[in-house]
Amino acid sequence: MPAQPPISSPPTTLRLPDFHETYLQNGIKLITVEDEAQPLLTMSIVSSNGAAEDEIWGETNFMTSLMNKGTTKRDAQTLADEIDFTGGSLSASCVFDSLSSSLSVLSDFTEQGLELLADMTLRPSFPSEEIERVRQQTLVEIDQANNDAGYLSSIALTQGLYKGEKYGHPVIGTQDIVRGLGQEHCNAAYKRSFQPKDIFIAAAGKFRTDELRDRLNAHFAEWTSDEKAPKISAQSAPAIPSQQQSEQGVSGQSASTRIMLIEKPDAAQTSLRVGFLTAGRHDADFIPMQMLNTIFGGSFISRLNHNLREEKGYTYGVHSSVDARKYASSLTVGTHVGSEVVEHAVSEILREIERLRTEAVSDEELETTRKYMIGSFALRTETPTQVVSLASTLELYGLPKDYHAGYLARLATISKDELFAVQQRRFSTHNLVIAAAGSVEFLREKLHQFGAVSVVDANGGIVA
Repeated sequence: MPAQPPISSPPTTLRLPDFHETYLQNGIKLITVEDEAQPLLTMSIVSSNGAAEDEIWGETNFMTSLMNKGTTKRDAQTLADEIDFTGGSLSASCVFDSLSSSLSVLSDFTEQGLELLADMTLRPSFPSEEIERVRQQTLVEIDQANNDAGYLSSIALTQGLYKGEKYGHPVIGTQDIVRGLGQEHCNAAYKRSFQPKDIFIAAAGKFRTDELRDRLNAHFAEWTSDEKAPKISAQSAPAIPSQQQSEQGVSGQSASTRIMLIEKPDAAQTSLRVGFLTAGRHDADFIPMQMLNTIFGGSFISRLNHNLREEKGYTYGVHSSVDARKYASSLTVGTHVGSEVVEHAVSEILREIERLRTEAVSDEELETTRKYMIGSFALRTETPTQVVSLASTLELYGLPKDYHAGYLARLATISKDELFAVQQRRFSTHNLVIAAAGSVEFLREKLHQFGAVSVVDANGGIVA
């Protein structure tokens, strides 16, 4: 019997360190966690407009890659030299739901760091020579990703779950698109994404909040939203079929599971993804789904890992996770398996989904998961940076300030009967997306029994 990691008892009480909320003169919210013990300042200026708002795939990611490559006051080398002098770092990054410009600096260099952060955030120049350098770096990055079976299967899964939706493209874009991006695209993405009305600032470290706010006012108070900036189009979450629709299909026909295949020549293994839409952060089922995901495939002692790794030997590891985004959430299983057993691996994943739909979890599974999740949450609140990250999540997704207290209370009190009701609502072997990267013709033969087959390419297009 495989050894199991010890599960410590959850804390009887857990109080998050205080975080403060205040506002700059221009209305931007400032979220802070003070910590005199650490001589550091970490800060992010966060916009709620990320790659999901791309008008051209990869446009926002390309723009953020260039933000620290020169401003109207400093060229790339000067900006790099000045932040290096402080021993700090200056960066910008982009994900689907947000983008941010970030600073990490010793607190003794707070003023110098804020000046550089403000310059990068307010006055990026996107110089042509840096555009060409970043373009080549991005093309190499995409080329490397396209040679990774795991990346390819995730692209195929994305097309099955979100094609035509805001999440239906890679954050980084495609090579064909990146070759055509220029300064005008960077300016358009910046104007669309970085508007004070959509921004908050999160900071942790050694400072006093009132003093930090005054310093930020000196740099950002004149920054106001441009009324002529492009409007972000609203989008509702993709519809999640009810259990009855899942079993019978919307039109009374058999419900459709989609098989999305993508070519990975000479693949020694098949990269496999199985996913379905599920409850979002504001849904009452969201926290129970976190528990069920942990039992299903979200920990080393999960059902999937025990089945596919320990019992069957199909894989070195399998994992599931809930990806909760602004417009939609999904539960995804990911693994690499020997190509000769790919259909058996899919069958076992479906069997574990059906078990969760039809059988209540055991008392031992529930209590072990409860302790594990409460203990894991405590580990995510140990540093001011972690706490401000949690507070930022509340702000980004519009969650109440007492959300994390409610999260812990829900974990501590949920019953088997309550959990089983969610299992029946949220788990089904119908309306899944099964994505695989490998030899398409081989995979088509092995997997067509599970649903209608489509073939996609690395650019997100349907090939066949």
